[in-house]
Amino acid sequence: RPQFPFGSAHSIQIENGSTLMAYSAAADLYQVFGTTNVETWADLDNDDTGVAARITEAITVADAKIDAILRGCHLRIPVVTEGGATPVLITDLSAKLAGIWLYEARGSKDFNPKTQRPYHRYAFMKAEARRTLEEIRGGHLRLDAV
Repeated sequence: RPQFPFGSAHSIQIENGSTLMAYSAAADLYQVFGTTNVETWADLDNDDTGVAARITEAITVADAKIDAILRGCHLRIPVVTEGGATPVLITDLSAKLAGIWLYEARGSKDFNPKTQRPYHRYAFMKAEARRTLEEIRGGHLRLDAV
């Protein structure tokens, strides 16, 4: 199993040595999708290399999507509480979107047994994350954030 430089903290070490604050961490993705799933999806070449970098990229992309959707609403970007922590709901959304990004990169291997057609196992989760972000943006959900 790869060792992640950012552990369970919500920060990512990037190549130039600086630290980027992230809304979620690998541990959060594992909580939602399971360690085996996340690491399998992150290993595009099935050679056990680049897993940590792919998970980092997935979190970066998910966080950028969250920021892009929420930019211009009542919240400041990055979305943090007065104490500087990431709100739990934002961490959850980041982990879900990052995991789905990894899952989609592998291509769908899931089949509906009734129709014998491929389907997206996490389409409901992706749609719910998008709806939740739109509710936050529209002010229908209020986070404990500045």
